[in-house]
Amino acid sequence: MIDYVKGFAIFFVVAIHSKTVQGTHIGMFNGDDANFVINMFARFAVPFFFVASGYLFVQKLNRITQENENGNRQAQFHYFKKYLGKLIKLYVAWLAFYFVFELGVKFIERGNSSETLLEMFISSISHFNLWSLIYFGEGSPGYHLWFLPALIYAVLLLFLFAQMRLIMVLFVISIGLHLFGLFGQAYSFLYDVPFNTREGIFFALFYVTFGGVVAKYSSFFNSFLSKIPTWSVVISLIILSLMQILEGFITLQLYEGKEENYFFFTIPLVMTLFMLALKHQQMGKNSIFTKIGANAVGIYVSHVFIMELMQVLIRRMELTIVEDSLLWKVMLTPLVLVIALAFYNQLQNGKKAVKSIYQ
Repeated sequence: MIDYVKGFAIFFVVAIHSKTVQGTHIGMFNGDDANFVINMFARFAVPFFFVASGYLFVQKLNRITQENENGNRQAQFHYFKKYLGKLIKLYVAWLAFYFVFELGVKFIERGNSSETLLEMFISSISHFNLWSLIYFGEGSPGYHLWFLPALIYAVLLLFLFAQMRLIMVLFVISIGLHLFGLFGQAYSFLYDVPFNTREGIFFALFYVTFGGVVAKYSSFFNSFLSKIPTWSVVISLIILSLMQILEGFITLQLYEGKEENYFFFTIPLVMTLFMLALKHQQMGKNSIFTKIGANAVGIYVSHVFIMELMQVLIRRMELTIVEDSLLWKVMLTPLVLVIALAFYNQLQNGKKAVKSIYQ
C-alpha cells in the first residue's frame, strides 16, 4: 500500500504546483479559498515520501544483515553508496535538464542569435549560488528539486547513525530539529528563523528517520498495529487532516506565517497515514494509483517541466484565455500527471535502448 499512497501523494504534489483552481471565481465559488484548502491538505505528500524512503532504506539494510552474517557492514556500505549515487546522479541530471530548458525558453522568447545565447548563458551561470544548489536545492529553474538534496543529507545521517546503532538517538535529535524548523515556516510570527528550514536537517531528517525507526523495529509496530481497528485510524486521519488545514489557516491567514511547507499537525497525520499503509499492505495492489506511485520519483522530477512547457506553448499560440477557465484548471493537475508519467517512461525506455546499443 506504500506505492498506493504515494500515487495519491504525487497527485497532490502536482496539485500544489499547478495551483488547481486558484484565481477562479464563479458565483459563490471562490477558487482562491478552495485552492488554499487543497494546498493545506496536500502537505502530507512530501513528508510521506521522506518516511517511505527512510523505511525502505533501513528495511534493505536489515535484509542485507540477514543475508550476510559475515561482512554485512561492507555489503550495507556498498548498498548505501549505490543508493546515494543514484540520488546524486538524478539531482545533477535534472539540474542540467532544467538549466538547458530555461535557457532554451529564454533563447526562443528573447532572441535567436548566438551572441544572445552566450549572454544568457553567462548571466544564468553568474546567478548560481553553489551552496544553495548543493545543500538547499535552490537557485535553479527546477525549484522542486530541493527534495533530492534534502533526502540525500537525511539518508546520509540515517546511515551513519544506523552503523553506530544509534537510530533512536538520531530520532530524538531530529524531533527537536524539526520542531525548531517550524519557526522557519508557518510559525515565523512567533520567532522568525533567518534561514530556510525546508531542507535536509530541519525537515527531511525527522520523517526519514521515523521511517527508519519503523523498519528497525518492525515487529513491534506490526504487533501494535494488529491491535488497532482500521476505523479508528481512518477517523484519526480525517480529524488530523482537518486540524492541519485549520492550523494552516490560523498560522498563515490570521498571523501571516511566511512559509507553508509543513506544520505541527503534519507530524501525527503522516505518522498515522504511514501506519495505515503498513497495516493494509495489499490494499490497492495493481490499481492505477499503485502504478503511479511506483513511478512517483519520475513524475516528481519531470512534472514542472511539463507544466512550464504547456505554459510556453499556450503563450506561443496566444491561448492564454484558456488558463482562466475553471475546466482547464480542474483538468490541469491530472493532465500534467499523466503526461509527466508518459514522458518519464519514455526517457527510461530511451536510456535502456542506448545502454543496449553499447553493451
